Amino acid sequence: GRDAIHAHEQELTAYAMERLEEVPGVKIFGPSAEKKGGVVAFEFEGAHPHDVAQVLDTQGIAVRAGHHCAMPLHDKFGIPATTRASFYLYNTLAEVDALVEGLYRVKELFG
Repeated sequence: GRDAIHAHEQELTAYAMERLEEVPGVKIFGPSAEKKGGVVAFEFEGAHPHDVAQVLDTQGIAVRAGHHCAMPLHDKFGIPATTRASFYLYNTLAEVDALVEGLYRVKELFG
C-alpha cells in the first residue's frame, strides 16, 4: 500500500543522503530526508553535473542532470546545474550503494 511505499522511499532517501555525505566533494541540496520525497539533488566539486551523469550512465546508473525546473534556485546558489537521483518502490539499498561507488569513479576521473 501507499504507506509501505512511502516508508520505503523515505528509507532509501535517508540512506542515500547518509551515504552521499561520505563522498568527498559532494554537496547535497534540500531539506532532510523526512521532509522530502524520493529525490536527492547534489553537486560534485570539480565535475559538471552532466559529466557526473555521463560517467554514472556508463556504469548502468541512471540519474538526471540539469535545472530540474528550478533554474532561479540554481542561479541563487550560483551553480550551473545539479545531479539528481530519484528513488521509488522498485529501488534498493544496493542501488544506492552502486550510486556511491559510481561517484568514487567520478572522483577518480575528475579529482
